[in-house]
Formats: sequence, structure tokens, C-alpha cells
Amino acid sequence: MIICKNCGRENEDAYRFCLGCGSAISKPAAPVAEVAKPHATDCPHCGTHVPSNFKFCGACGGAINTAAPAAAVARAPEIEAPVYVKPPRTPMPSPSPVVDERPAGKLTVIRPDGTEGATIALTRGEVVLGRSSTYETLSTDPFLSPKHATITYDNGGFLVRDEGSLNGVFLRIRDEVELNDGDCLRIGQELLKFNFMESVEALAGSADSKAKRHGSPDPGYWGRLALVAGPDLVSKAFMLHTEDVTIGREMGSILFRDDGFVSGKHARLTRVNGKAMLRDLGSSNGTYIRLQKERRIERGDLILMGQQLFRLEI
Repeated sequence: MIICKNCGRENEDAYRFCLGCGSAISKPAAPVAEVAKPHATDCPHCGTHVPSNFKFCGACGGAINTAAPAAAVARAPEIEAPVYVKPPRTPMPSPSPVVDERPAGKLTVIRPDGTEGATIALTRGEVVLGRSSTYETLSTDPFLSPKHATITYDNGGFLVRDEGSLNGVFLRIRDEVELNDGDCLRIGQELLKFNFMESVEALAGSADSKAKRHGSPDPGYWGRLALVAGPDLVSKAFMLHTEDVTIGREMGSILFRDDGFVSGKHARLTRVNGKAMLRDLGSSNGTYIRLQKERRIERGDLILMGQQLFRLEI
């Protein structure tokens, strides 16, 4: 507070004029520190008493050290600086795989009369097909496994993979293809299994190891087509002994007269340089081979799964 010298009123420190009389007021100057008075001290050289403000002794001329001993400066207790410990790095969670849902193609159901049915959209990721999928056209097919096949986008085309299904995935052949031992074929409603003769075991004979039971493979045959009636069950076998075997409903060495889905002259199986080659002969319903491994499929390919026939469109 500032007290006015004219009227004695107390005013705030920030006021320049008195609120009582209007006189100019000023903040009192800060008190001047009292200067210590000199005192007598002894010369360190000759012992003569000299004032403490003298720098040299008047008797001997020696320098007088009159500086008072420095006051002990109170030191704050030392506080140990905290040690910074870097927190452990929290591992970042692995990013979730990016699923590309952009459309890339579709599967169109082909009905028995050749008309188009339902479609299944194919994305640029993976599409799982089977009885447990969300596609209504598949959920009611008892010949499909719950997880039957997977179709994956691949550089403008698609890869199809059988997921260990019971009844398999069949692809309609376009050109002549080579058959491997154990390959399964679908011709009309017939399911056939091909084997080279060297892989067909003879029937169990008698104690005479040289005698063969009737029905055992003849050494003159090079291959066999077996009509599959169930898992590991063969109902009929067609022995291949000529280099050229024709399969059909009306003409050929292997006939299926009661199957209306087999064309009159349907397919041909030939042996070339020890290899078995299969060709479709322009049949109405096509010749299909069961996929044993992942296979690339292209635009227009026909795929048979369960009771469903699909055409790939890109």
C-alpha cells in the first residue's frame, strides 16, 4: 500500500494519484542496504592495527586481506535425478489380411436343358464352395461336401482346388489330355476309373503261385477302364488291348446303350508311346476328368461338382 503524504489515505501500489485528495503519489524507494562500518584489524605482516577498509598496511606496506570469510552457502540437499527407464516396446498386432472383394468373374449354373440358372460371384480373393456355404444353389445338393472346393483369383484367371471332397471336382476337357494311372472320368452318367495294367493286382489264386484265377488281368492288355459303383467298388471292367478304343452309346468298343447322356460316338482313348491319351469326339454333354491337384481354369471352362454344372465367366 502507498500512503498519501498530503492526506494520509492509503492507496494501492499501482495508483499514481491519491483517491482522497488527487495528489500525485509515488511508490517509496526500496531501502538502501546499510553499509558496514570499518573496524580495526591486524596487519598479517607486522601486526600493526589498521582499519579494515585499508588495502595496504601503513607501517609495512603489506597487503591487507580484509575480506570477510564467505558465508557458508546453504546447499540444498542433493536429490538424485530419476533414472529414465524406456518402457518395453509393445509389439504391433499383425495386420489382418486384406480381402479384395472386387468382382472378377462368376460361375453360372447350366441346367440339364442348357439354359442358365443361378450365378455365384467370384472376387479377387478366395471363394469357398460347398454344401455349408451361403449359396442356396449349393446348400440343397446332397452330393456336395460341406467344404467342397476353393476358387482363387490368379492374374486374370482362377485356380480351382478340391478340398478333399467325397465326389470330387471334374473339369470338361477341351483338347486331348494325357491320363495318369488312377484318373477318374465322367462320361454321361458313367463314372470310370483308368488304370495301367501293371498297377492292377491279380486275384488271389491257389497255393500254386504260377496259376492265376479266372478274371485276373491278361498280359496282353495294356490298360483298364473300371465302372465305379461306389467307394472302392467296381461293378464292371473294360479291358484295353487295342491301341485305339472308342467309347459311346451306339458306336465303339465300350458302349453305354442305356445312358441317354452319352453321345453315339462320345470319346476316344488311345495309347501313344506308352502314354494314354483321351479326346472328346464332339459329344453333346462333354467328357470330364477329375482334378487331382490345383488347376488353372479359363473363361468358358465347365466344372462339374455334385449335381451342379458351372460355366466360368470372367
